[in-house]
Amino acid sequence: TTKYGSPGAASRVWAAQGWASLRNGKPELALQQFNQAWLLNSQNYQVFWGFGAVLSEQGRLAEAIEQLEVANRLVDEPAQKVALLSDLGSVYSELAARLPEDKQLDRAQHFVGANRRFTESLEIDPNYAPSWREWAISLFRQERYSEAWIKAKRAIELKAEPFPAGFIDDLRKKHPELK
Repeated sequence: TTKYGSPGAASRVWAAQGWASLRNGKPELALQQFNQAWLLNSQNYQVFWGFGAVLSEQGRLAEAIEQLEVANRLVDEPAQKVALLSDLGSVYSELAARLPEDKQLDRAQHFVGANRRFTESLEIDPNYAPSWREWAISLFRQERYSEAWIKAKRAIELKAEPFPAGFIDDLRKKHPELK
């Protein structure tokens, strides 16, 4: 706290270190750093976003959603809220996709959550390419192929990160490309 001037500032530094550790493939260290950030400021949305990211990487998607929803309630930076909502939509979609076929109602509820979060993200910033990309992938999982094409084309227009290998080919096989 002394080094950074306040508990809040120190918390942001620890959270940034947690994100760096996560990007460097060290989720255990990241979790420790996010925990330190939380001890300094239990209202730092980056902490809960970080917890959610670590849990998501561990495949603990329902727990990840809980943490990401806390981050969503706490986020106080509009530019960051766009990305957070996109991440939240992606995790809802991934959880829905992993549920067995006999859990259709749960799958549908999680896909509704994903669609709601992507919509919220794009209402804040309609040019946020990652939301378009992730929404296209989510809609493909929902077997809503024509809508997936619309989102995929917008993601490509906005120069989003490339889709996973084979995604566009798989989409073409399910539904002809929209002109």
